[in-house]
Amino acid sequence: MRMKYANELIFEVLNEMIAGKSMNAISREKGIPISTIFSWKQQHIDYYTKIEDQKEKFRRLKENYQKLDLKKGKVKRLNGC
Repeated sequence: MRMKYANELIFEVLNEMIAGKSMNAISREKGIPISTIFSWKQQHIDYYTKIEDQKEKFRRLKENYQKLDLKKGKVKRLNGC
């Protein structure tokens, strides 16, 4: 018997995967067949990759800001501030 899942659950699962949780862990926790989770990822690959890309851009941006803060700290110490 084929089961219908709510869109909220599908995107919750996709977001958990994007956050780093494995398909196996999600499958066990939620009682959803791993084949179904894999299918959702394939069906919503545009969403999945777009969020992954945004996550990577945010990570790089955060890293750049941290580097700037470190450089500011060094400049302040050199100037005696």
